[in-house]
Formats: sequence, C-alpha cells, structure tokens
Amino acid sequence: MTPPELAERYARAEALLPHNLDKLVRTPRVRPNWIQHTETFWYRNKTPEGSEFVFVDAAAGQRRPAFDHARLAEALGELTGEPADPSALPFAAIEFHEGAVRFVLGGQRIEVSLDTYAATVHGPARGGETLSPDGRWAVGFRGYDLCIRDTATDAERLLTTDGVQAYTYASMPEAGGFLVMQENLGFSMPPLIAWSPDSKRFVTHRLDQRELDLMHLVRSTPFDGGRPKPMSYRYAMLGDATVSMAEYFVFEAETGAVTRADCEPFPMPFLSTILRGHLWWNEAGTRIHWLAGDRTERTARLYECEPETGAVAELLEESSDTTVQHGPDFLGRTVHVLASGEVLWWSERSGWGHLYLHRKDGTVSAVTSGDWLVRKIVGVHEERRRVLFTASGREPGTDVYLQELYSVSLDGGQITALTADGLDHDTHPSRSGRFFVDVMSRFDIPAVSVLRDASGAIVRELEPADASALYAAGFTPAERVVVKAADGVTDIYCALYKPFDFDPGRKYPVLDEIYPGPQACSAPLRFPLSGGVLTVAQSGTVFAALGFAVVAIDGRGTPLRHKAFQDHARLAGDDEYIEDHVAAIRQLAETRPWLDLDRVGIFGHSGGGYASTRAILQEPDFYRVAVSSAGDHDDRIYHAMWGEKYYGPADEFDFAAHANVSLAGNLEGKLLLIHGEMDDNVTPHLTMRLADALMTANKDFDLLIVPNADHSMLVHAAYWMRRRWDYFVRHLMGATPPDYRIADIPLDPERLGELLGG
Repeated sequence: MTPPELAERYARAEALLPHNLDKLVRTPRVRPNWIQHTETFWYRNKTPEGSEFVFVDAAAGQRRPAFDHARLAEALGELTGEPADPSALPFAAIEFHEGAVRFVLGGQRIEVSLDTYAATVHGPARGGETLSPDGRWAVGFRGYDLCIRDTATDAERLLTTDGVQAYTYASMPEAGGFLVMQENLGFSMPPLIAWSPDSKRFVTHRLDQRELDLMHLVRSTPFDGGRPKPMSYRYAMLGDATVSMAEYFVFEAETGAVTRADCEPFPMPFLSTILRGHLWWNEAGTRIHWLAGDRTERTARLYECEPETGAVAELLEESSDTTVQHGPDFLGRTVHVLASGEVLWWSERSGWGHLYLHRKDGTVSAVTSGDWLVRKIVGVHEERRRVLFTASGREPGTDVYLQELYSVSLDGGQITALTADGLDHDTHPSRSGRFFVDVMSRFDIPAVSVLRDASGAIVRELEPADASALYAAGFTPAERVVVKAADGVTDIYCALYKPFDFDPGRKYPVLDEIYPGPQACSAPLRFPLSGGVLTVAQSGTVFAALGFAVVAIDGRGTPLRHKAFQDHARLAGDDEYIEDHVAAIRQLAETRPWLDLDRVGIFGHSGGGYASTRAILQEPDFYRVAVSSAGDHDDRIYHAMWGEKYYGPADEFDFAAHANVSLAGNLEGKLLLIHGEMDDNVTPHLTMRLADALMTANKDFDLLIVPNADHSMLVHAAYWMRRRWDYFVRHLMGATPPDYRIADIPLDPERLGELLGG
C-alpha cells in the first residue's frame, strides 16, 4: 500500500531539489565580477522584490547600485516596446564600458549610457567568442581555424589557416570536451585562450589527437526523429599508446603575428590547462607561465615563456611515487610566480600540503610547515614580502576541513591567524590581491559575504544570506560527526541527516550517499548554495524529506587531508574505503538506535556510481539496496587520465580486481543501474559490461538507460531522479511509491557554467 503521506513527502522533497533551493535562500553568496585593472567589481543580488545589480569600490569601501534600475528599465521599454521591471531586469550579466553599461538581450548587444540613459543596439550578440579584457577583440572559430574580430568595426580576419580535424587550436580534448552537452543544448564552447592583461596578445594551445583511437556512441532517439545517429570521437583509454598532446602559440591581436612556444608537446588528455587555470600571464603581461607534467602526473613542472620570442624555461620540477598535485583542489592552482622570479610553490613533499619558496639561485625554504593543510594562496604582497592564505586543521580541536585565514612572511617564521571563527572562508581576490571577497559559511550557518583588504581586515559587509524560507520548508542542517575508520585509528568525518518529522522512538532506513574521491569530498562543508570547495553529496535533505536517515562519509582516499590519506585508495585498494563506510555507519548506530542497520541502502553518481555498486557487491550482508548512476565500473575502458593519475600505469595497478565485474557474482540485494546513453565521459559501455557480467553470473538486477542523456544527466533528469526515489521507497522503506511526477527541471545558467568549469 501507498501511505497517504508519501505523496506529501515527495512534494516536500521536490521543493528541496538543488534547482529549487535558489527560491528558498536569498543572496546565498556574493559572486564578485572584478573589473579589469581596477579594485572594483559588480555582482547580482537577490532582493525581496527580485534582484538588483550592485557596484563596489573596494578602495573606497563603497557599495551602491550599479545604475539607476528604474531609468534603465524605462530606457529598455522605449527601445523594445515592451515594459521592463526594474526589480527583474531581463539579463544576468553586465559590462561597464566608457560611461555605459552593456548587456545582451534578445540576441542583441545593448548599450545604455549611464549619463543620459539612452539605449542603443550595437548589433547581434555573437556566441562562441572569447573577448579580450578591454572588449576590443573577439576570437572565434572558423571551422578548425581561429579568426579575430575588431568589435569596434566588426572587421574579421583569419589568424590560422592550417587547422585540421584532430589537430585544432583552442579546443578541448574531445574526450573531455562536453561534445554531447553542446549538441543537446545547442551551444558551442568559445575558444580556450588566455589574454594578456593589456589585451594585446593571447596564448592558446594546439591539440594533436590524430593518433588516438575512437570511442563510439549511438543516439537512439534523435531530437529531430529519423534513424539512430552514431557519434565517434577521440578518447584515450588506460594503457593506450598515445594521449592528446598540446603545444602553445602566442598571437598578437593587432597584427595576427604568431609565435610558437619553443618546447616539446606535453600531455593534455582530458581537460585544457587553460580551462583549469593552469596557464596564466604575469601582471605586467611580459611572461606566460603554465603547469605541465608527465602522463601519470607523478612529475609536475612549471614553465615560463617569453611571448615575443617563444623562448621557454623550466622553472622547477617535482616528482613523487604517486600523483603530484598543484594544490588540494582538483581544479585549483596553489602556485604564484613573483616579479622577483621567485616561485611560491605548494607541495606535499612533507606528507602535508605546504608552501615553499624557490629562489632564483636554486635554494628552497619552507614558508609553512606542520600537520595541517594550506588550501589557497589569496594574495601576495611582494613589497612587504607577505603571503595571505587559507588553511585548515591548524588549530587543535577544530574541524580539519574548514578554512581559516592566515598570513606569513615569504621567508617563513611566525604565522598570523587572521580569523578564528570556526567558519569556512571562500575567498575571491582581485587581480592585484589588494582586496578580496570572503564568503564565510559553514554547513549549519548561512553565508555572510564581506569585503576584506590584504591584511585580512573587513572593509565592509556586503550581504548576509537569508535562509528563512529554506528552514520554513523543513530544512535541518546535517549533524557533523567524527568517527573512526575501519582501522580503528584514523578520524573520518560524516554528515548525518535526520528524517523529517523525526521520532526517536522509531527506526528509520539508512541511505549512504557515497563518492570515493580522490578529487572531491562528500560531506557538505558549507550551507546550501554558499559555494566553496566541491562536495558531491547534495541529496541528504531531499531523501530526509522522503523519510530516510542519510549519511555522507569522507573515508580514506578522499582529499583535503594529508597525502597518505588521499593516496589510500590507490595504495590499499577500494576494499578499505567501503569498510570505512560500514564502520562509520555502525558507530553512528551505537548511539542512535533509530538507525535501522537491517535496512541500509547506498547511491552515488559517476565515481559514486562505481562505489555504490562496489559496496553492495563487497558487503552484501550490510547494503541491501543500491542505485548507481553513470558509474565508472571498469577503469580499464575509462579515461587514461583517471586511472593513470590516481592509481598508476596499467602494468602497475591491479585494474582487473578494481573493476566491479570482478565481484559480479556477489550480488544478493537489489541493484538499479542508471546510465545516459550519450554519456561521452563515463561511457555507457562501462555499465553495459557490468550488466553482461551480472547476467553471466545469473544475477537479477534493474537497468535504466536514459535516451540522449550525457554525464550530467540533464535530459530526463526529473524522471530518473523520481525512479531513484521510488526504488528506495519500494525496496528499502517497504512502501508502494505514489503516482508522482517531478516537474521538468529548468536549465540554470550558473549550473551550466559550473559543469563547464567556469
């Protein structure tokens, strides 16, 4: 039977899905858009009436409306003939230019004078271009080549004429290029280029993928009907002879002159270094720096290039028996090259991530040290020779994941703690580092966004988040708990969500939302929508609303601790990671008898899809139900980058035992496998090979293939989410799911930007 309140629970859970949270938290964080060559920025702020654009002059400590919203709305109405609401202006991004504000509306570029508020149309908006910082130049694709447009005259000219298929400029490696997402949503990624601060030059890479083997997908249900459509693209797998190789070129905008960086090509198998922020110009625009390494990323190198000549120098190199990271975050870069030529370099050589100063004479000294983790370089004051940074775990008795602000001399010595509030500080500095926006939050505390100067002092408060509507919808922050890993010694952190309408006298089914790392944590560190470091567990509140107790556990093998902790999975194998989860849930239940250990389920996406299946196969007496979406179940047929970087070369790590097919015969509980048929990242072949192994073992399981869906599962997202809910309600809760339909989930431009690495 279907309990009558289940439909109400489904509705309550739907209201708390991530795309609906924006309606429940006002101004969850400030996203500063720093204006080139200034200490000013703008941001869009939610208000009780709608939204507003705010301008901040950091040096003056002033905050004011970016423009007269009423006058601009009136100007738009006169231009378009349609009324505009000052509190809901029909655009989300702006640009300041010579006393005017510019934006895109209805496919047109609009400019409004901030003196007269006269609105003019400056022609059609062109997608797929990358603008120079001063707005003068726009670089776009013409087939496999690059062209540049003078935005003042719209005159265009080709910059290259030798681009060919699989040997292209300014594009992503096809294996990580979001090809299906672009096709599904009808957009094209702009060229990946890095402009010099003065807008005179830009640098980009040329990728050679000509020797790569092809991966194949079939779109069974084309949006326009007709026959199924095949898709083939270049994709290097574990142990393949070649991966995508990159070389850099510098272009002059005015003349089109091109200079090749004088060095050998280097591996770029999955993500562009430009997209990751691993290539950058110095402040003067006289040098280009980038990070690169070998294929396994066990060696990291820092290079410097003279843009006029293409001369390249290797500034430093570091090697390790396991992955050498450039910072504790997957997409981060905790590296700074000083004007003096010294390099502030983040390294785990001591076992913990710390800063080291590499001098031009070859000497190296530790700037920070100890059993704690440097997280981010916020700014460097070269004249005073001090670095402002965030770190976690330095103060005894504190949560080892939450970042506080510190400063220290570049020559080492006493560290000054600038904050000690127990919050997580997510920082967004200006280019100069003189000022930064600090979004302070914690998993149980809504964010407050403030402006700070380089000393760490608060210049002014910007916005406090208002989460009253979220609490009214039934939200309760997770309880953060420290337990022991399966070794009985190592501390691991968990988030525990109580079911809505909690009754301590009842027993509740338990769900484990899993992600095994090693590049992302699971347990949320910050309040919903407040930004900060990537954590992948996002469904605790949703499933709590359905009536489950939910846990998210950061077992050994996840990041943001010390090197041995993060390396654990590749050194000890996955068994102990799953054992950490079992040990953690058992410990939680010792003091919480309302956790029903006879009804434990698990779910996850991507790496979590792998881990959730691994858990039910490895621990069949503990996990009864699993839902695994987009799982990379067998790294032998996944990206070369992933397995080789995090586990090792094909001849060094036991990838056969690591694959879930090795345990297919262990399945006893209920397993639902979900995969997008057009997943061009974790291809559906990984799930199908697991399905084949389960059939060979004569095991019953359920399978849902989502037509047209890529790795982000944006297509039919509401449907497959509802199927996941139903599966746990039926098989773990023991109830009949209601006849319920989740409303179609709209595409959020900010969410799309995050998916694309922006």
